[in-house]
Amino acid sequence: MTFEYTLPDEWTEFDSDAVTSEKDFLLNVYAQHIKVADHFREFQDVYVLECALNDRPKPTRAQKPKNSSSVSKARRVRDSSYTGISGSRRRPLSQDRLQAMASRSATLAQYERHSVQLMSRVLNIRPNASPFTLVLDDLNQRAFPFVDEMIRRALSRNTNIVVVTFEATHYAAPLRKVNGHNATAKDIMQDVRKAMDGAKGSLVIVDSLNDMLNKQGVDMSELFNLVAGTYSSTLVGVYHCDMLPAQDARPETAYTPEPLELVKYMATAVITCKSFAHCLAAKAAKERSLPEPTHGVLQGAEGIVQCLDANDNRGIVLEAEFRRKSGRPEGETFFLPTWSEEHYREPLPSQECGTLKQEIVVLLDKVPEFAGPKVVGQVDASGNEIESTFNLGLTDKQKQAREGVVLPYFDAQKGEGGEGGRILYDMGSEDDFDDEEDEF
Repeated sequence: MTFEYTLPDEWTEFDSDAVTSEKDFLLNVYAQHIKVADHFREFQDVYVLECALNDRPKPTRAQKPKNSSSVSKARRVRDSSYTGISGSRRRPLSQDRLQAMASRSATLAQYERHSVQLMSRVLNIRPNASPFTLVLDDLNQRAFPFVDEMIRRALSRNTNIVVVTFEATHYAAPLRKVNGHNATAKDIMQDVRKAMDGAKGSLVIVDSLNDMLNKQGVDMSELFNLVAGTYSSTLVGVYHCDMLPAQDARPETAYTPEPLELVKYMATAVITCKSFAHCLAAKAAKERSLPEPTHGVLQGAEGIVQCLDANDNRGIVLEAEFRRKSGRPEGETFFLPTWSEEHYREPLPSQECGTLKQEIVVLLDKVPEFAGPKVVGQVDASGNEIESTFNLGLTDKQKQAREGVVLPYFDAQKGEGGEGGRILYDMGSEDDFDDEEDEF
């Protein structure tokens, strides 16, 4: 820093060689007993002089603290004697909050891996992944692809598989079949117990919970305690949402819940099956701000029960809801492609089915056919136009006539602003104007 200052003529009694800085100059002047306070006061430098004489540093701007998160609403103090930040500290976070923040997925990739892992654990029948998995389907998309995938993965691990059949008539030899037709609830429970005896872990599949609960009258809580509690196995039940309960089925009391509500409450994972083609059509309609199309019975057309594009052979869409022990649900939508031999390895002599090479379940948003821009063009725009008894369009002649229509006061709209609100009015023959009245 270069210090330059011009002294009056009478100020000559000081050593110019000793002046090397602003501080040395002021000390030299003070040592010669020169009264310079009045002169410095004109330039408002008295405070600088005092700092130099008392060997105090100049006041500097308050520095921002390193840990800015610990100070809220920082305010600077204008008093020159204090150069800091004063503020109140935030309330410390609780341990539960810190654990929740630490367990939260930091990036989108971590969230995707976590979601796929949850579905993979359910398909692979991992211990304590989902003791009771409820699968909801209808005619538009049956649950067979999802159930068959679970059976193949269970066979690759030599898991004991028990199928309580109400619809299927034949299963392969490794699967133990429990016939539910013309059987009482007691007989079904005894057959399931015999099929699981001696096995380390079993997979029990009920292909129709509608028949088991409404017709045979099996107690769902008793079956769940037998499979998940006594034998520490996994229970999978398929419920057809498009089937109405039997007319003679009457609840025990007025407060007895419906069978579907009961199994939804007991399930630890709820899987809803949807057609991939229907999901593509729904997204295409949403992208074009059109109403979501209906399919099957919801169309309201006479004689239509199932759409032609139902049960898409490209794969199945799974809307999953996983429930933790605390009751907190986690939901995501997945895509399970159609089974192919390329997905599995060659089975060993002791295996009925080979192991999976890599996980084939992905998030629906990661499917190229669903996430690509071409999905918007799959919707039929002509089929979503407003139906009317008259034509809303215009011919070329009508369009030309519309262009030739002169709007009232159209010249006022073309004028520039700032005309003071000019009113255009043409006097008519029936108007009575009094010349003696004052003009406004």
